[in-house]
Amino acid sequence: MIKSLLKKFLLSQGYVISKSLPEDAQWQAHRNYLDDTIALVGDADDLCIMDVGAYIGQMAMAYRSRFPKARILAFEPCPESFNILTKKVQGCNIECHKMAIAEKSGQTELQLFDFAPANSILPPHPNRDKVWGENKLEATERLQIEAITLEDAFNAFNIRHLNVLKLDVQGLEHQILNAAKGLLKAGRIDFIYLELILLPTYQNQETITNYFKLMEEVGFELHNFYNLSSVEGQLRQVDALFKRLK
Repeated sequence: MIKSLLKKFLLSQGYVISKSLPEDAQWQAHRNYLDDTIALVGDADDLCIMDVGAYIGQMAMAYRSRFPKARILAFEPCPESFNILTKKVQGCNIECHKMAIAEKSGQTELQLFDFAPANSILPPHPNRDKVWGENKLEATERLQIEAITLEDAFNAFNIRHLNVLKLDVQGLEHQILNAAKGLLKAGRIDFIYLELILLPTYQNQETITNYFKLMEEVGFELHNFYNLSSVEGQLRQVDALFKRLK
């Protein structure tokens, strides 16, 4: 009875309860990001959403389901993932671009892993096995890809205003946002949803302290955290939604 009442209360507050996964991959109770985004953004006819690090299209399709009238652009540089992405979103009016959003425009190198969602422009950290398990993040190949800055993407794809920027680029989020300070300070992006990796996973990944300093500098504040992941009781990764201060 108590469990049922507690579950109903948490659901009424926008939280989801899930069982712990085996071993160290424990995803705790969390708010539903898409529900929060709908409440914050609304569903105007001219919404624009950018899914950076689209992988095989799960989030792009979720956005399309929740925002049927929005313009959605998906960016994925890995050829294999991009091919799956384009097939999955076929007929859904989602613009797919086989390129990375990065700190600089031009050619760059992508590290490929056996676990494809971990693909990153950043090389793996020597201590990554302690965080994610032995041999789970082993780089298998290096691939030359096309990259473009966020500001150049705005110009190239005629984006006047972006309502939601989703960044899941395996440690490169801070560099991308730091290079786009002009866009952010000009108020051309409303909400930023990004993955924050807190424990050593990639070389040159930024600390959460520096993320908050940057977001404060460009006029954003934290709305909430989502999808908490811990190892041995320590938070190793979390998603965060930031909103532009009016």
